[in-house]
Amino acid sequence: MSPEWDTRYYSFNSKWSTREQMASMRNGCGDEWWIVFHSDGWAALKGLSHESAAWSKGQEKLSAAIQAAFPSELSGFASEPAFRWDETSFGHFFLPANRVWKSAIESTKFAKHKSGDEELFCHVVGHPEDYIKFAESYYERSLPIKEVRHVFDLKPITQRLVASLNDEVSFASIEEELFNEIAYPKR
Repeated sequence: MSPEWDTRYYSFNSKWSTREQMASMRNGCGDEWWIVFHSDGWAALKGLSHESAAWSKGQEKLSAAIQAAFPSELSGFASEPAFRWDETSFGHFFLPANRVWKSAIESTKFAKHKSGDEELFCHVVGHPEDYIKFAESYYERSLPIKEVRHVFDLKPITQRLVASLNDEVSFASIEEELFNEIAYPKR
């Protein structure tokens, strides 16, 4: 939907580092998140919902508390400057030994305040219909449910599919990034 990186809402880099993949979101209004998937099986995310109750109550103190709540084995993630740790309203992590996602804010004094993470993730962890609602509002265009389901199911991307989602983009113009940076399956 957003072929130009600098105006892109969602991004994914399968080669963030030799052992990590990274996804991110920037909405242009101050909200953002990053999630890293490590080959050792852990994953971690942090983000900012600048209008959330947690951010309005804590700001820098909240950011520091969430950063400090990350376990020591994720210290590289919790100190990565690219993730702008000074502006954080939520953080979550998954360790293979625990096999469950943990919320970093839950171990802080700000736990009772909504952090805004649910609103920022509902488009990508929900159903294709959730993404369609978001796209209709954000991009001001209707998307065909069949084609959005096709992408959610990681089925092959074709020129016809690309054109049905955004007729201003060609398959050739996204092919390199799609298969090499994003690592979308070719099947």
